[in-house]
Amino acid sequence: MLSLSAFDLTPSQAKLREWLMPCGTGGFASSTAIGLNTRKYHGLLIAPISGGQNRHVMLSKMEETAKIGGAEYPLSTNTYPGVVYPEGFRHLVGFSFADHPLFTYSLGSARLEKSVRVLHGKNAVVVSYRLAAGREAELRVRPLLAPRPMHSDPSLCEPAGQFESDRHGFSISKPASMRVCAYGATFTSSPEKYRNMEYRVEQERGYPYSETLCSPGYFSAQLEKGDELHIVSSLEGLQPSEALDILDRQANRYFHLSRGFCQQSGIELTDFADTLLRAADSFVVARRGKHGLLAGFHWFSEWGRDANVSLPGILLCTGRHALAFEILSEQAAMMREGLLPNFVDENNHAHYGSADASLWFVNAVREYAECTNDYWSVEQELWKPLRSFLSSYVQGNSLVRMDSDCLLYVKEPAATWMDAKINGVAVTPRKGKPVEINALWYSDLHFLLSLAERFDDKKTGSVIAPIIEGIDSSFQKYLSAEDGRLLDVLEPNDSTLRPNQIFAVSLPHSPLNELQRRHVFNIVRSRLYTPFGLRTLSTDDSRYHERYCGNQEERDSAYHQGAIWPWLLGAFYDAQLRVHPGCEQQVLASLRPLADAMRSGCLGSLPELYEPASMQPAGAISQAWSVAEVLRTYAKVKRAASEKKEIYLQKSTLLA
Repeated sequence: MLSLSAFDLTPSQAKLREWLMPCGTGGFASSTAIGLNTRKYHGLLIAPISGGQNRHVMLSKMEETAKIGGAEYPLSTNTYPGVVYPEGFRHLVGFSFADHPLFTYSLGSARLEKSVRVLHGKNAVVVSYRLAAGREAELRVRPLLAPRPMHSDPSLCEPAGQFESDRHGFSISKPASMRVCAYGATFTSSPEKYRNMEYRVEQERGYPYSETLCSPGYFSAQLEKGDELHIVSSLEGLQPSEALDILDRQANRYFHLSRGFCQQSGIELTDFADTLLRAADSFVVARRGKHGLLAGFHWFSEWGRDANVSLPGILLCTGRHALAFEILSEQAAMMREGLLPNFVDENNHAHYGSADASLWFVNAVREYAECTNDYWSVEQELWKPLRSFLSSYVQGNSLVRMDSDCLLYVKEPAATWMDAKINGVAVTPRKGKPVEINALWYSDLHFLLSLAERFDDKKTGSVIAPIIEGIDSSFQKYLSAEDGRLLDVLEPNDSTLRPNQIFAVSLPHSPLNELQRRHVFNIVRSRLYTPFGLRTLSTDDSRYHERYCGNQEERDSAYHQGAIWPWLLGAFYDAQLRVHPGCEQQVLASLRPLADAMRSGCLGSLPELYEPASMQPAGAISQAWSVAEVLRTYAKVKRAASEKKEIYLQKSTLLA
């Protein structure tokens, strides 16, 4: 459980302490540790409508006031032009977060607790209040609504005005049906609008940041010590009793997840592993009977590259093998010209713009097969799309072609993971033969060759073998005489020092010899490594950005020009273990700063990136591949270190 002190519970600290709870549908609840919404993506219920990915902010927040002994205490905190009002944070004396946030308020002689819980598999949230100390309190809670697409600019949206109410609550019908009702309270119809509420992080990011929220009325309740008030908001029209029953039943869900992780990884559930496991589960979504992995929160949908990088850490090392295979099969069904979607947008449209999503898919299949030994399922359902991928990349498609030197040539400048554009122009143009693309290609080919041999597919094997031999020779062109680094791109040659070369060391099969791998690793470690991730550009490069802030163009300029990405730590530590076998304890020690880092930003998770100058979280507050790669690495080295300790103890016993 993560707990915050009073120092952390102020408006100035709010943007550094956010929380997020997923519904498992793509929807979520999210805000700050003081309940101050600082983003247009903050809200108590953000949900996909009509069963799709079209997520809307349905319920923004609650405006609460408690009356105790004749005194009135505001609980909520908002920002308006030039003022913070009301100042409910002044009464907030505690905040904790494990599987849900818990706020503790000191109100004179009374203490009030507030919790926010989402229902897994439903688009629903329960906001609960409990009088933990004190004789009695009168509580008034006013729901504030902003029914708009979550990506839309707040200032352009008119709040919904039509609703139906009764003494238990109210309902709206647009943009989707939502019922808000309470157990232990009476609803009073009293429409109001809250104008010019400001979201400071949106202002910093250069977006419209002022919004008008509407409220159909308020709930009122008299609480005595120990009494509880539960307000349920749902797209399914749930009654409070139904919602509370679901919450009771889902209490065992995490127990099964944690048991699966311990059985699969062979390690105990430490606090660090527990936090990572909960974060990893947040990215798993189910829609229309199909599962997927979100790339991150708040604004990411499903991304092909991110899903395949994340799958081993989120699903395989946590023992969720059947779900992993289901997602791999669903991806295979979406393959076109050997390509997988770069992302699927909020309207469920697939966009094919990634040269490497399919390469990471092959790597994820390898991880699945090695983890489960389920080669029968791979042969029955995935071997055909794997061969289709191979044929398409060898013959060439709209994004990638294999040249005569057997290396892959990427036809577009922003088709790798470094894909930022400004006005349609790539910030880090990598048209040509990017080093990590061909490191993946080489390692994938070795895996496909092993499958061809296992499945007695001599025809496919005869295609792969000479390509591998060709790459063994051609890959040497990446070697730079400058300092032993690898070129980031061939044809045109680009010697910019970036972290992409680490994959030529980290992957199971490398076209480099032992000395070359050691040189590459040492360069990356000395010039790009930080405990929070790898820099995307060397600090001595004139294009290096130490700040990641400002508007969209300013942030895109820094996105892959120095920003620190945690997901690259997985490849870095894999490379370290290959170059320096037996260094598991050193890697474990290197992961410790990340445990502390998860106490800021999105509490209990890891962000998309870190700003180099401040080492503060930046970009998306919670990113799948950041969490997945750290969890995968931790489970891997923790198990190896534990096995070595056990062997040492056994030897000591024999010698005693």
